[in-house]
Parts: sequence; structure tokens; C-alpha cells
Amino acid sequence: MKKSYLFLIFNLFVLNVFSQNITLEEFQKQIAESGLQFEMPVGYKIKEIKENRDLNYSFAIINSEGTMEVRYSIFPMKQMLAEYEKSKNDPNVTMINPNKLYIGIMQSNGLNMTNGKMVNIGDFPTFAVRKEFNADYGGNAFFEFNCEFGKGYKYGQFICLHKENLADVIITFMSNDRNTHSDLMEIPFHSLTFK
Repeated sequence: MKKSYLFLIFNLFVLNVFSQNITLEEFQKQIAESGLQFEMPVGYKIKEIKENRDLNYSFAIINSEGTMEVRYSIFPMKQMLAEYEKSKNDPNVTMINPNKLYIGIMQSNGLNMTNGKMVNIGDFPTFAVRKEFNADYGGNAFFEFNCEFGKGYKYGQFICLHKENLADVIITFMSNDRNTHSDLMEIPFHSLTFK
């Protein structure tokens, strides 16, 4: 009987290694292991992580006015890549290449944030995502929250970043004003990038 590792897509949302409140320095150290770097945006401070069933996240920040919160979910690939390489030599194991999981992560995240409503995910131009985030892929979606993760906020926009053989990232921008949402995203937009 073949083992199937399709469950990994779903377990990414349950077993995020960075699911406790940590300091800025601890966050920077942990993400560095996945080839990421973070710079605290001006006018932002650390926000306490809230447990929820929709999407675990590693770190959160909020602006001084309390009008924009940003949450960072990091999915390192190192361990999954080792398992994937091992699975290639075992005819009883079928495993998805971890570099392809970001597609499912994005779609699942969109469904989780909206309680099952499909969101329109737009791809960033490849040259732009490489220049601005040093990532191999980037996409985003704007939506209205209908989930525990978004409690206290009406609008959300997530950015998904993927870097081959390193990590997948979801950055969720949260606010209550659709008219100022994009403007509020400008300051923290490039706070997390691949090195």
C-alpha cells in the first residue's frame, strides 16, 4: 500500500514551527534559517499572536494607530525536501515536490480566510517579485474576512511568496477600511524578503 504525503498541504496550517510569541531578534534568527530577512517597519510594534484554527503565524506587527496589522506565516522547506529526496528511492511512497506546495497553500489560505469563498489570486510579474522580494513566485488576493483569524478586521490581503528549496511565506495585511487599505500596506510591504 502506498503512503501518500498529500496531507502535508493541510498539516502546514496545523504544524507551523513558529507558533509562539517571540521577540524580533528570535524571529529574525528563525527566518534566517529559511533564507529570509525582516526589518521592522517605521511606526510598527510587535503584536501578540492569537491562536486560531485558520492559519498559524509566526510573528505579527501593528502600526501605532492600530489601523493595519500584518501577520507572517513561514513554511520552511528544509525538512520536507529531505523527506522528498528520501521518498524518491522508496517505491511505496508518493510525495509531492515541496516546491509545488505553494499553489495549494495559497488556495487553501484563501478558502480559510473567507469561510469557503473562492478568492481571485493574482500573480505578481516574475521580474518584479524577484527584484522586490528576491522570490521565485509571488501572488496576492484581497478579500473580506469571514473566519477566526480575521476577528476584529473586515478586510484582508495576503501575499504568498515562494523561493525554490527554501520556504513559502504568507504575509497577511489586515484593516477595517477598504479605502485606505492599500495605502496602509505601503510601509510594511517589503518588511520581509528573501536574502
